Amino acid sequence: MMVRSTFLVGLIMLLGVRLIHAAEVGTLDIARLQSGVVKITSKSSEGTRRVGTGFLVKLEKEAAYIVTAAHVVAGDSDPKVEFFTKRNVSLPVEVLGLEGDDELRGLALLIVKGRENLPNGLMALSLASVIPSAEGVDIMVIGFPRNQGPWAVAKGNISSRQGRDLYFSPAVDEGYSGGPIIQSGKVIGMVGGTSQTVGRGVTVRSVQDYIEGFGITAQESTSTASTATESSPPPAAMAKLEPRHTTQDPEITGKDGAPMVLIHAGRLPTKIVTIYGNGTVEEVATPLFSLYVADNFYIDRQLVTITRFRQFLETTGHRLRGLYWEQRDWPADQNQAIDMVSWHDAVAYCTWARKRLPSEDEWEKAAHDTKGRILDPTVAEWTSSAYNESRFFPSEPNDQRQRTIRGSLSAFNLKVREGSHIDYQVRMHATADNAEAGAGFRCVRNTASVH
Repeated sequence: MMVRSTFLVGLIMLLGVRLIHAAEVGTLDIARLQSGVVKITSKSSEGTRRVGTGFLVKLEKEAAYIVTAAHVVAGDSDPKVEFFTKRNVSLPVEVLGLEGDDELRGLALLIVKGRENLPNGLMALSLASVIPSAEGVDIMVIGFPRNQGPWAVAKGNISSRQGRDLYFSPAVDEGYSGGPIIQSGKVIGMVGGTSQTVGRGVTVRSVQDYIEGFGITAQESTSTASTATESSPPPAAMAKLEPRHTTQDPEITGKDGAPMVLIHAGRLPTKIVTIYGNGTVEEVATPLFSLYVADNFYIDRQLVTITRFRQFLETTGHRLRGLYWEQRDWPADQNQAIDMVSWHDAVAYCTWARKRLPSEDEWEKAAHDTKGRILDPTVAEWTSSAYNESRFFPSEPNDQRQRTIRGSLSAFNLKVREGSHIDYQVRMHATADNAEAGAGFRCVRNTASVH
């Protein structure tokens, strides 16, 4: 499985990491930090036992919320956790959300339910508001390496920070995956995996964005020894997937004269759906996944119109790969969206306009962040992504010519089964040369290329 290969490398990379004792930490209370870390055991889809780490981000009277790396629990419907103050007792944990194929950044959200399962002395770790950017800053990680005791503490320092990616040295054993990266008593990131020389993870900003997508706000050092917060609505109730960016964001105008709206980087909870032959769609009963867009980008507010597409053809002399429009007259209303365009022709247009097609994830992020204001309810849209049936656990596509098409339910003439809350999670595919798929398109532009 793809997500496992990177992390297995870390098995032999414990050399150079030393355990530290409480006396070496100064004012930091190691036991207090350890009480916010959990041991996670699970089985891979092949049946291999795995041990990883997670940490508490919120405590309630009847529940504890835990963040870990997605690969720690992926493929197991029944993982278990152990608390620092209730060792050697495996407790059931529910996976609320799971990111799939991102080896470095994939996150998972877990919940332990029931006051009887929450011993006194647990601690929700504090998340840092500022992330150190300087190299060499001292950090520690807590986890479960194979050849050391449980809740082991390893000392290291930051090697580099690149956006939301955090690199530290030395490399650590895979048992630390999902564990907190701590600086001055606060979480500044989460361990993702290791290479031969360096540990890798994500910054705390990614963790914050992820849990906020479920309606969860991290707490400041909340303990079960004190009064936990009142129960809040369960994250599963966040089925409507409300966008996080709803203000009027800056706009630019592309080379083709099309207005473009800014879409922010970040994570978005999403769903896996089943499409039935009778034209109905329903949500698959799996943990809520999320997609991740690493960088801000601009996207066309409207689909490319017939007028703009004809301007492209007349300017460039481009020969259509799909012959639909060469065999028919142009409609009277040429301000309407162009459709029945092949994927290759859409790519050619965006290239001419100094833009590109959006990826599948970018398209969905834009659909939600703009409250649908960029969408045409009647036209499906090409994306740059090759189609894979298992979106979050991709393998090599059976047919490289198949490209992913996205759109609203009405664009695909689909209806939702009762009880499902699905909007823009539906995905289809078509051959890249096929101009009769009924698909239109819009383009995106990296923010860096604007200046």
